[in-house]
Amino acid sequence: MIHRRKAGRAAAAVLAACLLFSACGPNLFQTQAEERPPVVHADVDFSTLEYARPDLDALNAKIDTALEQVSAGDKEEETLALYDDILADISELDTMSAIAGIRYNIDLTDEYYEAEELALDEAYTRLDNRMNELTGAILESGYGKAAHARWGDGFVERYEVNSKLNSPEIEELSIREQALVSEYQKLSATEYTAERDGEAVTLNDLDLTQESDIALYYAIYEKRNAELGQIYRELVQLRVEIAKKLGYDSYTDYAYDLLGRDFTKEDAAAFSEKVKEYLAPISDAIYNRYYSDIAAAQARTDVTFDDGIPVLEQALKNGGYPAAMSDALTYMLEHNLYSFGGGANKMAAGYTTLLNRYAAPYMFVNTDYYTDPGTLFHEFGHYYNFYLMGETLWNDGNNLDLAEIHSQGLEVLMFDTYEDMYGEDASYIEYAQLMNLVDSVLQGCAEDEFQQAVFEDPDMPLDEMNLLHAQIYQDYMGYPLVYEWVDIHHHFETPFYYVSYATSAVSALELWADALENRDKAMQIYDKLTQYTINVEYLETLKEVGLSDPFSSDCVQRVAQALNDEMQLSGKPGSKAA
Repeated sequence: MIHRRKAGRAAAAVLAACLLFSACGPNLFQTQAEERPPVVHADVDFSTLEYARPDLDALNAKIDTALEQVSAGDKEEETLALYDDILADISELDTMSAIAGIRYNIDLTDEYYEAEELALDEAYTRLDNRMNELTGAILESGYGKAAHARWGDGFVERYEVNSKLNSPEIEELSIREQALVSEYQKLSATEYTAERDGEAVTLNDLDLTQESDIALYYAIYEKRNAELGQIYRELVQLRVEIAKKLGYDSYTDYAYDLLGRDFTKEDAAAFSEKVKEYLAPISDAIYNRYYSDIAAAQARTDVTFDDGIPVLEQALKNGGYPAAMSDALTYMLEHNLYSFGGGANKMAAGYTTLLNRYAAPYMFVNTDYYTDPGTLFHEFGHYYNFYLMGETLWNDGNNLDLAEIHSQGLEVLMFDTYEDMYGEDASYIEYAQLMNLVDSVLQGCAEDEFQQAVFEDPDMPLDEMNLLHAQIYQDYMGYPLVYEWVDIHHHFETPFYYVSYATSAVSALELWADALENRDKAMQIYDKLTQYTINVEYLETLKEVGLSDPFSSDCVQRVAQALNDEMQLSGKPGSKAA
């Protein structure tokens, strides 16, 4: 899960590929990893970084000056140099926005950073349109040929795509959208309560082995759903209006374009049918065969998130990984580019973001919620991706579906360390992680189907949404989930993100199956994949690195068969007896 801000329509909506946010943004991807200069990571310590709101008036004045110079027609070099200066200012804005966001997420009661984050989000929304205006004016002017040569085809093509996904006409709607997202984030951190024996209790106070507490659990979630669900309904209606103003008949189509996907909602639906046929029975089989053993192993373990740090250090040094991965971890630890630990006011999330001007990734994990080393390994997959990426430009974008393979792929490759961490319980902890990956596929498809149905009927009442979610979840997961979907941040912050967990988990499971047969081959695939950092196309990259297209191949069936064989499940994939 990654958190990435950039000046674009995606940034205005706070896109980022993480549990909390998601990004990838409007861009046109290249079919091969771009040739980029070596990345220089700044010698900065996050604890000493100063935050200062960028001078937005000065930045807008520079854009005004550049537009005037375009009209003058005789200041080509000055205009292109000023454009470069504006890009640098946007990088600084991006960096300050990340700092404000991190500090607010560390303490959700911090009103100063809450206000700063909202102010910079609004600035991004307006600046993206101004940058589209300026870029288009330059390209259409007498400076156009020189600008195209200076910026490159990829930059220009990304501008052309981006300009169709944003418009001054939707600025106020986008600002309202972000205000609702912020309202959700703050409200979602609230502890909802129910009454037991005259005292208020929270979810953390409940013993779910007791029927009376199970009733309280649902009472609390019904309250939570009622408040957060109404925010979601407002967001759905607002987003449908945004899509219509941009000429889209369907918000789903707009969202898929906004995420830079090279597959369609129809592709996702066909993929989901294969998942239901082949992986839903596998999930049932793992649960039926191993649940008790997994639960017992998890109860016995005292391995924590922090215990994973030295394990990761040793694995990166001695486990056949590229030296740059060890360098990235050292850089993170030595420069305090992380926030671990918990606390009542810390956002319940895990993500990785980029301090753009410094080419410095930053990892955020609330370890009250994410307690095992697997989360560290997952997030470090994102961290390494950002470490290789370096500083980005206004309209650069990282591919969401590939980003999640970076993280989930490292999770499965780190299974080699489980015996040292978990001893005789290693196999069961690994099975738990495999079960989680399978469930990620199922849940990713379920949530995508849910969102498609909701956006087709934006006036759907909340009680109907809850019933719909329960029915869809039953189809995929084997049990209904009525109220709890409001805890999925992605639905509020980045619509249609969740199917990327499904596609990427299938690829991660394919990598796991490859590693069973030939670990060196799997390591080579992963190393090659990580070199595709920015402005790359998802399906073409899979082909280049040796992974299967999840839509057109039989990889779902093959992954199901590998799980069936390795975990000694009865029956066969696709059979309800599995």
